[in-house]
This record gives sequence, C-alpha cells and structure tokens, in this order.
Amino acid sequence: MNIAELKGEKTLKTLAKRLLAEPSKKTKKTTNAEMEAALLRLNPQLSQIRDLEEGTPILVPNEFALAADESFTPSRGLTEALLRQAQEAVSRLRGVLKERVANSAEETDGVQSWLKSEHAKAIVRDSPELKEVLSGAGTAAKTLAKEQATALSAEESALAKINSQLAAFRVKW
Repeated sequence: MNIAELKGEKTLKTLAKRLLAEPSKKTKKTTNAEMEAALLRLNPQLSQIRDLEEGTPILVPNEFALAADESFTPSRGLTEALLRQAQEAVSRLRGVLKERVANSAEETDGVQSWLKSEHAKAIVRDSPELKEVLSGAGTAAKTLAKEQATALSAEESALAKINSQLAAFRVKW
C-alpha cells in the first residue's frame, strides 16, 4: 500500500490524474476512472474531498503505476506506531464510554432511591398533583437506563468494527 497526500484537489478526478503515472512499456495502462474507483474504495472520505484539508493522507493501492514524486511506501515502524496509537485511542474511548454509562447508572439509581424515599412520599402527600410528575420521573429513569445500555452496546460494536478495520492496515512483510 502506498500513501499520498491531498494537495488542494477539489475533485476525485483531479486527484487521480495527479497521482497516476504516464503509461510506459513497464507499467500497466490504467484509466483515471479505475484509479478514482480504487481511491474511493480505500478512502471513503474522498466522497467529500472538498471538505478535506490539504495534506490529508490518502491510501493508494500498489497495483497502480504512480507518478514518482506522488507517493511513498510507509515504513513498518511508522505504520505500526500509527496503528498502535489508533488502537490505544479506541481503547481509551471505550473506557470513557463505560465510565460515563456507570456514572449515569449511579445517578439513575440515586433518582430511583430518592423517588422511593420517605421524603418523596411526603412531598406527594403534601402535593398530590406531583404524584404523576414523580411517577413519570421514575419511568423516565428506568427508560434511560435501558436506552443507555442499548447505546453502549451499539458503541461497543462500532468500536470493535473500527478495531477490525485498523487491523486491515497492518503491513505484511
């Protein structure tokens, strides 16, 4: 896999044209359309190329003959370091998510406990019109806990998918 970078291109066609080497006897003839399709497949973010900053790294498949000054092959050490950083960031994100859900669960439990307390019961006795409000708060707290568990599960799945996608970038020597 080769890596190139954006140099201010605003269209995929312009990027492909810059990266693609002129065909020669030693290189396979490749069309711009083939290069564009391959670039988009490896770099889905290129679908919004106008929003990307100059210098954004772009993965380029090995099978294309590239202009000599437009790409480099990453060293194993650099690649491994970048992958390790990405995986550590995913792990930290997992930890933050779990901590936030735990804090929220603790707060929800606190709300539930207070709603069952003598103090809450006394408020309802003194102001019966608040019975429905407090009942709704209890229901909302229970619903929130279920929704957060579902969201955490979905986020865990997404992070696992990111981790597996990162593994695909490991350089095989």
